[in-house]
Amino acid sequence: MRNADGRGCARSARERLTPPGTSTLLLGDEHPLIRRGIRAVLDGDPAFRVLGEAADGHTLLGLAHRHRPDVVLLDAALPGPDVLDTVHHLAGSSPRGTAVALLVPDHGLTDGWTLNAARAGARAFLPKHQSPGQLLSAVRGIAQGDAVIGTRTVDQLLTALRRTYRPVPTPPQADISQLTPRERQVFDLIAQGLTNQQISHALTLTEGTVKSHFNRICHKLALRNRVDAVILAYESGIGAAATGAGAGLG
Repeated sequence: MRNADGRGCARSARERLTPPGTSTLLLGDEHPLIRRGIRAVLDGDPAFRVLGEAADGHTLLGLAHRHRPDVVLLDAALPGPDVLDTVHHLAGSSPRGTAVALLVPDHGLTDGWTLNAARAGARAFLPKHQSPGQLLSAVRGIAQGDAVIGTRTVDQLLTALRRTYRPVPTPPQADISQLTPRERQVFDLIAQGLTNQQISHALTLTEGTVKSHFNRICHKLALRNRVDAVILAYESGIGAAATGAGAGLG
């Protein structure tokens, strides 16, 4: 008997033997060669374990339901159900939250689509063509809870947010007022698209301290990741006037 990923029942035994600290992943892309290439890179690092592959969204959702992976890498044009619906389902399918990373083509995506994907729960937007080292670094960051978003994607998010931003009568300032002065500083800089490293330099803090502040911000404001923070800042009117926010995240 074979599993949905075509690797047989022995796969389940290996899953149960996954060492603590190892991040589990699923891959979704209709092209076997692309899946094979990504898998070869990830399988070469003991920090990762790929539990399955899928050529379409239906199969990917089935695998995700069965395996509850830490991270899912999927093509932004994956056949099957609407990709945004797939992202939303994956991101909310586990109490601890599955990190969803979209593989995007070299020509990128439209600003509006990128924003909708971020709203759906995508934590990262990774170019399909990148070096093995870049891929490993990005997936490692995603598994640790970071958002990995390049400069171009940040620009798209901010452009779409500025284009769609409308002042609201009662912005949710009550939630943001829960932040300490230092947390508010970190939040404002995140809204401008700064990385943890850039924030640490701006505020003379260690990156670890910045991460700790951001974790508390997420807890207080019920945010999943820094993409949600950027969106909340703009919808609250905090980041609507920000300019020159082209710094990449991650």
